[in-house]
Amino acid sequence: MTPTLGAVLVGLALLVWELFLWFPSLKTLQNNLLGAAGDLLPFVLCWCVGALTVMVVGGLVGWVGDMALWGANAFGDGLLVYGVGAQTGTAPGSTATPLTQGGLFMTALVLVGFLARRKRGARGSKWRGWGSGVGLGLAGGVARYAAVPLASAVNLSGAWLTGMIS
Repeated sequence: MTPTLGAVLVGLALLVWELFLWFPSLKTLQNNLLGAAGDLLPFVLCWCVGALTVMVVGGLVGWVGDMALWGANAFGDGLLVYGVGAQTGTAPGSTATPLTQGGLFMTALVLVGFLARRKRGARGSKWRGWGSGVGLGLAGGVARYAAVPLASAVNLSGAWLTGMIS
């Protein structure tokens, strides 16, 4: 499944939503940039999990990724067409970034950690990050700079881990 401009709209909208909730103040950013930026780390990690979810082609996780991307496509396209009168179409991007067997192994472990993580107060941020990753993970400009290195990282770490275990 390929992302449409609607999925990109949903992904960017969730990103903007998170940034508006996160933004502390200019004074805080000037005095403690690293600490303030660290507050975005849960969102960024969950964004990576969403991008990995949409990269999986088969199995239950692939189905969930396809359904989530389909929902983002349909919802975002509806917002574009009926909300602001814009046209929609396929966003430039790739249909999937290939994950090797090791990459799929690592993605499964990452998803288990994502689903098992329970922290009070960051719940909305977690799902906003995941949804933004699903919507933006396969978009061309984002995939070039984020999804391709992410897929390469899980492929490499998965090859190393499965090689060490077997």
